[in-house]
Amino acid sequence: MRTLSFVVLVGSMVLAMAGAAHAERWVVLNGVRLSIPEIQYLEGVRCGPIPNGSYWLDAASGIWGYANDPRPQGHIKDNCYNPGRRPGLSERGMLFSPRDFID
Repeated sequence: MRTLSFVVLVGSMVLAMAGAAHAERWVVLNGVRLSIPEIQYLEGVRCGPIPNGSYWLDAASGIWGYANDPRPQGHIKDNCYNPGRRPGLSERGMLFSPRDFID
């Protein structure tokens, strides 16, 4: 009987914690609260996490900002910049041999 009550207690705690994890995410975009899949889609477009909060987004230009603040904060693709391959140490002239320090 004690084992059964322990299993029920642990199971209810796990379910309560799982519900709380979903309740912790709240992103309001242009006055509409987004669902978890919508938030995940936008995080993929943004190439990074989106903190909880209220935002506005101009879908045509990709410019975004905080709700009730007309000043733009950036472009939705700002995190996606990838400059390409970084040159190696020898290509940057930073690879030295021990002989360079002795002479």
